[in-house]
Amino acid sequence: MTRDAGTRPPENELPGSRVQDADADMDGGEEPPLLEQIFDGDSLYALRAAVAAHGSQAGLPDGRVGDAVLAVHELAANAVRHGAGHGRLRIWTAEGMLRCEVSDDGPAGAPASGSAGSHADDTVLWNAEYGHGLWLVPQVADRASVRSGPGGTVAEVSFALGPPGPLPPFRLARQARDGCTMLSVTGRLDLGSAGPFGGTVSELAQAVPALRLVLDLSGLTGWDSVGLAGLITAQDRIDAQPGARMVVAGLPGHLRRRLDGVGLDGGFGWASSPAEGLAILSRAT
Repeated sequence: MTRDAGTRPPENELPGSRVQDADADMDGGEEPPLLEQIFDGDSLYALRAAVAAHGSQAGLPDGRVGDAVLAVHELAANAVRHGAGHGRLRIWTAEGMLRCEVSDDGPAGAPASGSAGSHADDTVLWNAEYGHGLWLVPQVADRASVRSGPGGTVAEVSFALGPPGPLPPFRLARQARDGCTMLSVTGRLDLGSAGPFGGTVSELAQAVPALRLVLDLSGLTGWDSVGLAGLITAQDRIDAQPGARMVVAGLPGHLRRRLDGVGLDGGFGWASSPAEGLAILSRAT
């Protein structure tokens, strides 16, 4: 299967993000951050440790803590490479999200904000080479934005903390229906569950010739980057099996929009419900 990642973004634009004027008021009455930390090229390790500690304390699952560390590291590394060589990290929790903001003062030698002759066109955005570090940020974050102006670049990523209390346990259930196999996933698809999920799909693909699989994700509560990779790998595993097909059914809208935002939704067959998925595969026989 060829996966269409969509049109390549401009070289200096963060895919799936908003580009705004960084000179707009950033703080507008917000609560003080939980963390404010200056960084440079020699202190990125301390930055990663701080993100991991605050993400875990805020209630992010282990896999999502790793995603937050990855995203913030990539933003900070770009501030070091393409900005002033140093920057600032601030972290908040608000409205059920862990919000991380990385900012810099612009490339060395650039005119300061408000100085004579400076304007937004003078600013060079951080490089987001297609398919590499900064390009991956909006794929692992729930929200991502970048703002730029004469005074530098401000990038922001947010991660959903989820509702308070215990999350539904991960569970797989399979059943045969109308000549198809339905595999229902409940809970999170993440670092701890991607292995069992992938193993079950591989087992089905090996055991059932020309497998017709409806992957019911209506009970999925979220994923991390490892879980998302497991979903893509499952589709690739089915595509490699002669005559096999898989339809993803019932994926919650906010997760579907995340896939769409980074151009990954085109690699799957979709159905709005398990019943529709069964009908699609039955017509394909």
